[in-house]
Amino acid sequence: MTTDIELSGRRASLDTLLTHIQQLSRRRDMTFSEWATQLLEIGANYFAANAGKLTCVGDQELQVVECYTKPAEVGGSFSTCQAGETAPLSTSFCGIAVSEQTPILAADTRVHEKLKGHLFIKSLPVAYWGVAIYFNGVVWGTLSFCGETVGEAHPLDEEALLLMAGLLELKLENEEYREEVRGARESYRVLSQRLEKIQHVDALTELPNRGALFDYLHREVNQLIRRDGEGAIALVDIDFFHMFNEQHGHEEGDRILKGVAVALRQAVRNYDYVARYSGEQFLVWFPDTLQSEVAKVCVRMAEHVAQCEVDGTPVTISVGYCAFRSDSEEKIPFSKALDKLINLAHGALVEAKGKGRNCAISASKRPVTITSLS
Repeated sequence: MTTDIELSGRRASLDTLLTHIQQLSRRRDMTFSEWATQLLEIGANYFAANAGKLTCVGDQELQVVECYTKPAEVGGSFSTCQAGETAPLSTSFCGIAVSEQTPILAADTRVHEKLKGHLFIKSLPVAYWGVAIYFNGVVWGTLSFCGETVGEAHPLDEEALLLMAGLLELKLENEEYREEVRGARESYRVLSQRLEKIQHVDALTELPNRGALFDYLHREVNQLIRRDGEGAIALVDIDFFHMFNEQHGHEEGDRILKGVAVALRQAVRNYDYVARYSGEQFLVWFPDTLQSEVAKVCVRMAEHVAQCEVDGTPVTISVGYCAFRSDSEEKIPFSKALDKLINLAHGALVEAKGKGRNCAISASKRPVTITSLS
């Protein structure tokens, strides 16, 4: 699709942005795909970005709904994306933007407080502007723009990004476009089902519940094995929890569970996954993580949980974890591999309890191989 937008390697002015958005908002002769692509082009020129993307979120992954890449001959990227592509939330900056209440404005991602520590920072864009998109009161996806070089910052960037996001949200609310919103690839009914699925949370701790946990882990282990990655599963148990319940009552026990859930979520990284496993136990999934890094996160978890106190005494946890790596291209029953990984982590947890609690134990000195689990 061609537009009358002037392409250049320099930022468009805010006045130019407002003019183009005003013109676009009046268009009634375009499909949602055409309309969204033109909005992405307008935004890319405002930020002097190489590309813009509209994505939807579901099942801890992002799917590209529409995208725009600036032509290479005017300073754009040679890499392109296509509508329909999917990727795990943990592998992109959008995975962070989707959980933020305010836009992420990073003219240089390498020094941005929330992005510089990303596991894939070396392979991700140097400049990034992203914001969560809402539909029917829940997070629907993200609007983002990225660049291959350090960008420019402007005091009104947040207002500009929110303006484009707001226009998209209004468009999504329009009944006329609900069936086209995913580029005529899926109906809105399917999208609603996926959004509903990721909202399966434990009412007390507000973490994913056991059902959501296993749906997520089967998919994650599958993907990690297929890309020959490394990861780990950790089981976290609150020490002396039953004694707390007996001495202080279940209301105090519930308070401890809530506090520990918050502490664990704060201690892990943005792309890790924490869920309530059972009773006083939690499960933590570490994707694309070396065994040495898991040990460091376990220390942070213990430090954060210690800030929860009962009668002035810090709450402690015991942790058993199992790190693993993929070593085979052969088809392996992922559910069987997952069960064995959890069993190994549980064995390490039992060992941690036997050594006096308040410690973290690995199931093995080195990551176990997937072949050894089959």
